[in-house]
Amino acid sequence: MRACFLLFLLLLFPLLGNQEFTVHLKDPEYQGGVVSTDQGGVITSPELRIQARHIVYTNKMEKGERVHKVVAEGDLMLESEGRAYVGRRLEYDFITKTGVVYEGVTAIDMWFLGGEKIRLNSDKSFYLYNAFVTTSESKKSDWKIQSRELKITKDRLLAADNVTFRFFETPILWLPSFKSNLKSTGDSPVRYQIDWDKGLWPKISMRYRVYSWEQLDLFFKLNVRPSKGVGGALESDYRSIDKRTQFRTRSYLDHDAFYRDTSPNKARTHYRLQGLYKAKSEDERAQFYATYDWLSDKNMQTDFGSEAFELGPAKQTRMEIRNYHDWMIFGIDGKFRINGFQGMKQELPESFWTPRPFEIGNSGIISENRFKVAYLDYVSARDIEPAIPDFNAARLSTHNELYRPFSHRGFTLTPLIGARGVFYSDSQKDRPAALGVLIYQLLFDLTLKRNYQTVRHVLKPYIYYNGMTHPTISPNTPFTFSIQDGFNRLNVIQSGVRNLFFFKKTPLFDPNITVDLHAYAFLGDDTFKKTVPKLRGIFIWNFPSWKLTGRVGWNFEEQTLNYANVGLSWTINENFAFKTEFRHRGRFDWRENDPDNFIMEVTRPISELLNSPLSDGRNTLLSRLQIKLAPQWIARLESHIGWGRGGEPNYNEAKFDLLTTISTSWRLRLSFTHALAPDKKNDHFSSSLSLVRQ
Repeated sequence: MRACFLLFLLLLFPLLGNQEFTVHLKDPEYQGGVVSTDQGGVITSPELRIQARHIVYTNKMEKGERVHKVVAEGDLMLESEGRAYVGRRLEYDFITKTGVVYEGVTAIDMWFLGGEKIRLNSDKSFYLYNAFVTTSESKKSDWKIQSRELKITKDRLLAADNVTFRFFETPILWLPSFKSNLKSTGDSPVRYQIDWDKGLWPKISMRYRVYSWEQLDLFFKLNVRPSKGVGGALESDYRSIDKRTQFRTRSYLDHDAFYRDTSPNKARTHYRLQGLYKAKSEDERAQFYATYDWLSDKNMQTDFGSEAFELGPAKQTRMEIRNYHDWMIFGIDGKFRINGFQGMKQELPESFWTPRPFEIGNSGIISENRFKVAYLDYVSARDIEPAIPDFNAARLSTHNELYRPFSHRGFTLTPLIGARGVFYSDSQKDRPAALGVLIYQLLFDLTLKRNYQTVRHVLKPYIYYNGMTHPTISPNTPFTFSIQDGFNRLNVIQSGVRNLFFFKKTPLFDPNITVDLHAYAFLGDDTFKKTVPKLRGIFIWNFPSWKLTGRVGWNFEEQTLNYANVGLSWTINENFAFKTEFRHRGRFDWRENDPDNFIMEVTRPISELLNSPLSDGRNTLLSRLQIKLAPQWIARLESHIGWGRGGEPNYNEAKFDLLTTISTSWRLRLSFTHALAPDKKNDHFSSSLSLVRQ
């Protein structure tokens, strides 16, 4: 009997529901509602597909009930709900939509799951008995998770009891129960690492994702260093279903020695507790952010500061509250010192209110305003506290500006006038102090454009004047908590020309070539002898495969180079890329957060700044190189060379990484680091093996 005749015959049977089954068997035998073959066949429906060499298909009435099932063996493959199963034997009931795959294996993303039996349920979940989970396609996997019974829900959530983690068949960890989200692949679920520091025994580390469900991931890490001690870490990641709330923690404790400690040969107890919390309202108008980082000592961050452990800015404990409305923004900031080795400005707390900028009538004049109320407390690190006393004060400030842009045929003129007022509840004079200044600015720029056959040129000459009156009190009166407390008479003119070139053959979002030259003139100031003491330039060549940048600053006053930064990034081909940058900083280029804020320079004599830590001349060469040695091998080299820092020796730090992927989803990383450390323990070697998604 030919298969085509059988196909026509079977379609005449009244099957369950409205589903249609297609049965295509080679050289079948038919008897009493049962069709079988030993030559191979395929059975398909809208929900599944069965392929095997030996198939027995039953569709008949028995004792008043319909029997509709299949038994398949040999070269078996079942496809159901977008997932494939292979095994020795399949028994499936089309009426209950349940079945069993014997000695079966299936896959979810990078995971391979198998067991003596896989029971398929009608709710699209399935159970595995005497089961294993691994990432290796080979039957002899290098690592796996074993359990007597595993449950996988339709949402790819795994639950198991009596779980053993095995590495090359050796049990290394046992858990009474285990849950995991097989969809959660953002972080490596398994990682092994060996660190070998000069003069110390190797440290062996193991990190596992011990729990993962819909909203929570838990990681456990264990460190062991023979002759020194042990340590462990617990990491948690919680996120709400609506993704509006997130809470992450990192908690670490050990008794160990490490090579960058002040006493690198002595084992001590270290700890680090980190946390980060984010939340926002349903309309996202209200937002809350908080983080903490509590360390046992200042070197702890170096010992346990990896990409997998850091949460936001290191060593900061702070909170932020923001409330956004159409007409205003309101916020509260808090910043707290919980590590005694830190010196910092505490905000206990600081709040601000900023109404939306508005136009005054139809004049075109824009009004911007900002108000702050704070209690600030500056605390020094405890080991230097006797030399630098702490100070604190309530601080109330207002910042108000009026400006009006005028534009005509490429010309833009924007005058600005404003006022700043600050009240301190205490000052260096041991009494309250109130400060007020007027600010006035004028920005003039012109935009000229010209199109050529291969390039578009944009020329932008500009002049920016920034002025400030004498404050109502001496700059030495208020406490200086930050650069926001720096007020003094200022008259600075920045004038320059910016050239932008856009090449039509190599279009980018940014200009292909940028040349910006500008000079600074200081009027009515006694600090500088010359009216124009500073000249700066920015040069950028930007193309699809390479980018060359240059930033230089010349000091006419001292006839010296203030700074020079030159960098080149080049992706030569898919196998070779590098980035290098030379940085020079002269003695007259101060270490400051905002290089365009000149209040400090017009307030303090140059000789005083030269004799302070603000003057820190040095040279640095930074380089990074990546080479693809083979399809699965990548080498990375980073170097940090420094010299020319007065009174200090030159230094040379380097790091070499070798990365490869082995056994499907395992990434091997070998690292060697040479960096300055106490007792000349400058060399550090580590190797890590982590499970990653391909």
